[in-house]
Amino acid sequence: MRNFDENYSLVRALHAVVDGDVVDIYLNGSPFFNNVQFTNFTPYVYVPEGKYKIEVFLRDQKENPIITDNIEINAGELNTIAVIGESGKTIEILPIKEEMEIPTGNKSKVRFIHLVPNGRSVNILLDKEMVLEDAEYKEVTPYTDIDPKTYQVDVLLNENGQLIRQIRVTINPGRVYSFYALGNKPNFQIFQSLDGATFMK
Repeated sequence: MRNFDENYSLVRALHAVVDGDVVDIYLNGSPFFNNVQFTNFTPYVYVPEGKYKIEVFLRDQKENPIITDNIEINAGELNTIAVIGESGKTIEILPIKEEMEIPTGNKSKVRFIHLVPNGRSVNILLDKEMVLEDAEYKEVTPYTDIDPKTYQVDVLLNENGQLIRQIRVTINPGRVYSFYALGNKPNFQIFQSLDGATFMK
């Protein structure tokens, strides 16, 4: 991806459907990604600019998609197409645009994405410093420039400050990260993902 072709978009998919089976993803009737499991990110692939019909099927099936939607892909962008929701309930397609620029100097960029269907509004703290307040389901935060080091991440309920998840993450210099909250409460997890811009240095 170091020689990014700006006539295309780089697109990957994320399976974020809680209790969802393995799926195949189609664009305009053609296979896009196969055998995608819950919490898995696919590789990035080049996709021409245009409007696309996206269909998600149970693995090895080509009838009765679990979700059908239309998306628009613009040239010169990085995108994660998230399939979100909860098996047996509402399932949606959520396109998530990514940062194109890598950080300068010794900085890195991070953001948080709340994809816990039954999760309430939360606050996110890095080393006890508030970086995100009152994030709700499907919210994608702006990127924040931070120093590279190991951080303690605290996830607190916005309504009462209750700690519901705590992890430690290592941030390396010159990287672009998205942190995805996936699953259902109380057993959701935080997944650290390197965004595509990281690989275009």
